[in-house]
Amino acid sequence: MQFGLRADIVGGYRMIFRYDKSPFCHTPKGVADKDEQKFCGNAAPMAMDVALSFAVLDFAEPYVWARFGLGGEASTNTESVMAFGAGARIYTMSDSKFKIFVEPAVGMEVEGGAGNKQWAFDKGTTPDYKTDFLFHLAVGPQYDFARAFGAYVNAGMTTGVLRYIHTELELSLGVQVRVP
Repeated sequence: MQFGLRADIVGGYRMIFRYDKSPFCHTPKGVADKDEQKFCGNAAPMAMDVALSFAVLDFAEPYVWARFGLGGEASTNTESVMAFGAGARIYTMSDSKFKIFVEPAVGMEVEGGAGNKQWAFDKGTTPDYKTDFLFHLAVGPQYDFARAFGAYVNAGMTTGVLRYIHTELELSLGVQVRVP
């Protein structure tokens, strides 16, 4: 029965598979839209996650989270990532200082295009940077230095499916504070 506040830094590698009407995932080559590169991979810009949680049980901690990018993504011509969602942390050995957690979540990614005219389609229209639906899954260890403070690292993936199919393999490092 504790409230928690987490903050972490996230980095990773992102793979994108474009639909025909999706924004480009690489600097356009000047060929017909349908002939532009369909599959791309690149380092994802660094981001920061924050989450507010409430532990209903000692092993289950539902939370709401937000992700804020620390820079735009030049290869997709997007602003800094901005995503919001909800999930749960499920702990093993919840009464131990050292524990492992699994973290499933869902969310929405809402950043828009960065406005670079080079990313316009054949007819001069700009791509539609749709709000994207996300699935997130991570796993990692946490060490609680005290009842109210812990640090963790996790590895996971976040996948979006509406704008284009994209998956980010990510690694996070963070801290968690709990009250009372």
